[in-house]
Amino acid sequence: MIFYKTLTNIRKKHGFTQEEFAKMLGCTEEYIVALENNKEQASFPFVVNLKDKLNLHSAPITESEREALMDSLQTFKILIDYGEMEKAAEQLPRLAKDVRASYSPSANNFFDLFAAAYYWVTDDKKAYEETMTALSKRTDEFNGKHLYYYHRLIAAREFRAYRYREALKAFMTAEKLDKDALLSNVGFYYGYGACLSDMGYVAKAIECMRKAQHMAKWRMVYNGKPNRRHDAYIDGYLARGLSKIGKTDEALGLLDNRLARELKNNNKEKIGYIYNCLGVVYLREDNYNSALNNLDMAFQYFDVGSRGYISTLYHKARALIKSGRIDEGISFVDKGLCITHDVWKALLDALRHSVSLSDPKSLSYMEKIAFANLKVYGQYDEVLEYCELISSFYNKSGKPEVALNFISLAYELQKQLYRELVEGGL
Repeated sequence: MIFYKTLTNIRKKHGFTQEEFAKMLGCTEEYIVALENNKEQASFPFVVNLKDKLNLHSAPITESEREALMDSLQTFKILIDYGEMEKAAEQLPRLAKDVRASYSPSANNFFDLFAAAYYWVTDDKKAYEETMTALSKRTDEFNGKHLYYYHRLIAAREFRAYRYREALKAFMTAEKLDKDALLSNVGFYYGYGACLSDMGYVAKAIECMRKAQHMAKWRMVYNGKPNRRHDAYIDGYLARGLSKIGKTDEALGLLDNRLARELKNNNKEKIGYIYNCLGVVYLREDNYNSALNNLDMAFQYFDVGSRGYISTLYHKARALIKSGRIDEGISFVDKGLCITHDVWKALLDALRHSVSLSDPKSLSYMEKIAFANLKVYGQYDEVLEYCELISSFYNKSGKPEVALNFISLAYELQKQLYRELVEGGL
């Protein structure tokens, strides 16, 4: 049988009125109207006649063909979710041909959304942007599921560009659009949790990461295998969140177990990421030697200029400065300033100026430029760390009244975080 919307799409695509369509197919106009309103089911001879008259034998237009096509699209998405990019690449050309030959707007929408996800994962930025631009021009054709995937892709793009506020809005929009899809979606909760974590919403971030961790372990979709694509990053973010609420032993145990697995698998990027997270957890505990040792290990696994490499530079600079090794810390800041993105530049610039607070211009820079930049992007967590760092400098230099000003600023930022958390329904 033909899906009733597909029949309407075929007729309109070929420029027929209902009367002309009926005349060509040798049936009544009333029959065409009934079919298009889903009040009648197309007979087998009607389907054969339609395919013959319009040469549609290669087009998936019957309900069974349409269902098979939608199943193929979901399989393609599962391959992406599970990181099977070579198999996804093999399916892409054939799937594109079948979808384009169909008369299903929904299939075309899903294909372009999943293709955009494929381009995103394979870092084909040009193809991704072209696909997203085309999708943005036809969002009025989307149903709830289409919009859910669309906003997830927007969230991923904004998060990678460090625009955390915009990423959070997109994640929250996606969450409202299709709650059913979230019941088993590892990638959504990982991305949502990572965004919340970097913004400082610790409790909600931990909740999302625990959901992602559970789903990654138990959700068997592709060949009965658990979803391993995000597992190291989930554990890393979860451990960092646990360390913020005082559960350092649990955080370190989680990271040590994950590191052993990734060393066995020899996944360089994930190994580097876990060493980076270990460094951050030890830094939070003021264990500078352990922090520096782990951050030095992380450098061995990251490509120069990568996001992980710059993050490690930043955290090593913080560890050196907090431990009193100011000149060494500044040298790492200078390395980062040569290669980094605007937001990391603000972080590193702020770090540089935080060691020369006797200079009024430096202090002004910290308050008016670096803090403002970080708050615009939503990185409250980093701003709070600066408040802690600067107040400790002033306490050590015998100026407790100035240190108190930065403690007050940290308090105001914490209140702002709480207000946003409540108002945003987080």
